[in-house]
Amino acid sequence: MGDVPEVRTLAFDVGGSVFDWQTAVRRDLRVLIENHGAEIDDHAFAHTWRRRMFEMVREVRHGERDWCNADDLHRTALDEITPQFPGFDLTPGEKDDLTLTWHALDVWPDFPDALVRLRERYKVVVLSVLSYSILVDSSKHAGISWDGLLSCEFLGHYKPSPEAYQRCATLVRCAPEEVMMVATHPPDLAAASRAGMRTGHVKPKMEEGGSTGDTSIFDVLAQDYTDFADQMCS
Repeated sequence: MGDVPEVRTLAFDVGGSVFDWQTAVRRDLRVLIENHGAEIDDHAFAHTWRRRMFEMVREVRHGERDWCNADDLHRTALDEITPQFPGFDLTPGEKDDLTLTWHALDVWPDFPDALVRLRERYKVVVLSVLSYSILVDSSKHAGISWDGLLSCEFLGHYKPSPEAYQRCATLVRCAPEEVMMVATHPPDLAAASRAGMRTGHVKPKMEEGGSTGDTSIFDVLAQDYTDFADQMCS
């Protein structure tokens, strides 16, 4: 579609959109599975874990669970789902270490160069349900720098509540329509649009929960991050 003139800030989702959580989590899971001599599907375990974490986010949003950040949710979710996988009896220390996997995620290979280009023209921030510590540590691990990191743990609202997107716009001193939410997950973008933001969809590298849905309603559609940067910086 090309540049949208009124956009001043790009707000990126990162879990799955920018950070490749699946490769890191499944890699560390396979080591534990081998150490325990278990016969379980690392793909099934990883996705069950992530799905339960997001169910907990919904519980927090609806007042069914006390407010806590993604690190606490990831660790609690491990306690809940591990019994569903017989023969994989992780110790508390192993669960703690596995939770730390989220602090050393790589980014998709085409993202760093695109980020450099985008930062020359826009303010570029993160807007994520992941904890601030995860955002800092994984960004440092991947060697990328942002203009700001907005974790929902400090906003008082988790995405996809409209207040999370609106609070982001306020903090970067923009009207919602001056901010473009960028993600691979259509539900995240649809919620951002309802909150008044512009939207940019980048085709996901891997399929995961929340990656499907109608993308035709979004302002910018890109095949990858190079394509997205080409459109936004043309």
